[in-house]
Amino acid sequence: MAKTKIKIGNVEIELLEDIPEYYCNIAKITNSLLSKMRLGIETWVSKDIFEKMQASVWIVNDLRVNAFATENEGKNYIALTIGLCNAFWKKVEEFVGNRNFEKVFHLSKEKEDGYKRILYQFMLNFIIAHEFGHIAHGHLLVDSKDNFIEEFYVDETGNKNNWLTQLKEFDADFYAAMLNTAIVLGYWEKDWKTLRATFDLLHLSIYLCFDVFAKNTARDFSNYLEKDIDAYDHPYPGIRMYYCEVAIADLLIKIKGDNERIRELIYSGFHAIIAYERQALEKEKYRDSYFAIAGTQKGVRHIRGLINGWNEQVEKYSHYSYIPIYKTDKVEDLLYFVGEDGEFLH
Repeated sequence: MAKTKIKIGNVEIELLEDIPEYYCNIAKITNSLLSKMRLGIETWVSKDIFEKMQASVWIVNDLRVNAFATENEGKNYIALTIGLCNAFWKKVEEFVGNRNFEKVFHLSKEKEDGYKRILYQFMLNFIIAHEFGHIAHGHLLVDSKDNFIEEFYVDETGNKNNWLTQLKEFDADFYAAMLNTAIVLGYWEKDWKTLRATFDLLHLSIYLCFDVFAKNTARDFSNYLEKDIDAYDHPYPGIRMYYCEVAIADLLIKIKGDNERIRELIYSGFHAIIAYERQALEKEKYRDSYFAIAGTQKGVRHIRGLINGWNEQVEKYSHYSYIPIYKTDKVEDLLYFVGEDGEFLH
């Protein structure tokens, strides 16, 4: 197994090519997928740009849920902890294994393993694309002291740079959501049923990613509505999921136009999430879901603030990015699926 060591500050971290085999099932499925993804990321930018980036994907033998991107001696590293991979896989098994799963999704037992594998692959691809976005858009290069960005375990107390960190997280999320959407667009020539099911998987994978983040974060968002928006160094997971949905809709409409069929794709994915929450998890109120925070007045202001705030940073980061950074020209009307009484809409 290939391995290397890098220094982050005064700490030396060992990076592994694969999850050790003694982790059994999670090692077998993850290592197989990562070997393909390492080839895949080379197609996300042009060949010459990728050679400049020198980006690679690694595993850290750490059971905490985390991921990070770092620049070290001119090379860029993306690392996922075993804890994150395990949390993602457990979430997929919990999702498909829910006793009420069949109320929402009609899936034969023979297809369950394949379905779980695709969901897990989408989730891994999202977090790798997120870290890739940090690298590609120059987030690690603007400040020579800030050549390391991680998902969790940051001390945010009194951090004056919280809002800037949130903006970079927003940009990396948006990049990952749009890149994964672009990949799924490769299925466009398939029949409508297959295409719709594939886009539903895209939406569900993002929902599951942020569900893991919401439940495993080292940050306490319990008083989100009372605290200042910039009190946190990452946006609330429900905020992140919602603007990723906006990113999917934005790219679909830009590429395929604003028409009834495109809106059906957009609504279908989100309704799959809502249906699972209502019928499989038996939640009666929208506000019982972690992403409901995006439907509050504060949540809407937060999302708009992130979009507009990042637009103001684009010019500065463009001087350090490997690829062009595009602004979101306008904040589209957000899609809400909740009634005035807080109940899910059918």
